[in-house]
Amino acid sequence: MRDFLEKIKPYADNLFLVMVIMLVGLIGFGLGRLSSKYQTAELKIQSTLVNTADLSKIATTPASGSTASVEATTLLKSQNGAVAEEIINQKIVGNKNSKIYHYENCPGALRMSEGNKIFFASIIDAQNAGFKPAGNCPGLK
Repeated sequence: MRDFLEKIKPYADNLFLVMVIMLVGLIGFGLGRLSSKYQTAELKIQSTLVNTADLSKIATTPASGSTASVEATTLLKSQNGAVAEEIINQKIVGNKNSKIYHYENCPGALRMSEGNKIFFASIIDAQNAGFKPAGNCPGLK
């Protein structure tokens, strides 16, 4: 052990610098991992399967103005013919020019000018108005 310490003594300054750099890197990595645990997503999805005969009972939330939060409802056909109702607590924003709809926090909606924005009560309302889902917005199909 003494031989090893005698051999590395001339390199003590360099070894100290390498150890400090590695320690700073490990601390930075650890803090990054720790902070990612506490970030929560705003998107809340609840899914239930309903019979296709019950579609007339499913209603969309009425529009409550462009500044209020809107609860959007979409119907998704599953493989066995049942319909899944997906409720998402987000605003639906459409672009008047491109006829594409987004969630309000999607990249395309953030770049949209206020004059081109149109708000919908649900995804179904946007689709009935002839709008298509945005390709760059996670969660839209």
